[in-house]
Amino acid sequence: MSPAPPSPIFDGSSPTTAGGKTELDAIVARLQDSPTGDSVKGDCDPKLLALDICEVLVAVLRANVKDPDILTVALRALQHLAAASACKGPQKVSNAGAVSEAVAAMMNHESNLLLQQVGCHLIELVAFAGPKLRAKTIKEGGVDAATKALKMHKSAAAVQSAALAALQAMGEEGIDCSRRFAECDGVGALVLSLTEHKNDPQVMYWGRLLFRTLSASDTELRSQVQNKMHWQGVDLNLEE
Repeated sequence: MSPAPPSPIFDGSSPTTAGGKTELDAIVARLQDSPTGDSVKGDCDPKLLALDICEVLVAVLRANVKDPDILTVALRALQHLAAASACKGPQKVSNAGAVSEAVAAMMNHESNLLLQQVGCHLIELVAFAGPKLRAKTIKEGGVDAATKALKMHKSAAAVQSAALAALQAMGEEGIDCSRRFAECDGVGALVLSLTEHKNDPQVMYWGRLLFRTLSASDTELRSQVQNKMHWQGVDLNLEE
């Protein structure tokens, strides 16, 4: 079978030189116009994933570690590709090394709200794809990065929701995730998120879901969360 023709979103050169962000913006725009981001169907144009574009985007991350703007755009492109479950997008994104690079970017630019949010979304989509990818995502530092985002950006509801969703996806792995979450002082961060954003439906949805997911494999963590909520005089039904 002949190779797929080049995609108009990428001309074969590395978008890491001057003007690289413009080319990356074009990649993201093309991905947004494709069905890649359809969370129900998970379709995409197979040509996009046949171009080794995941590897190219990871190379962009590695070459621009000090530029949060380029990092954010590259992560957004990888996020769209990871949503393409029908094309094995999560596997290809993970195999290219995107999660470990996303974690590094999040750790190096912890104050950048948008980068943190996009990085959490990428981690969530990869971890949601199955047990093997969940375990790999945890091993590559996904829990550490998402928990740090949760702790660093207490007042940013969008980051809180994204971090909680990423942690919930990894939490399906069971005790390995809950233990790492506790080691990162995630219990206190979860309680604070639930108390500070009790009127935000998205934060409450993902926070409660994370609590139930982790509690299923870790009764000690369950007790810690409930006790901390009680000590703070907060009466929230986490079982809803």
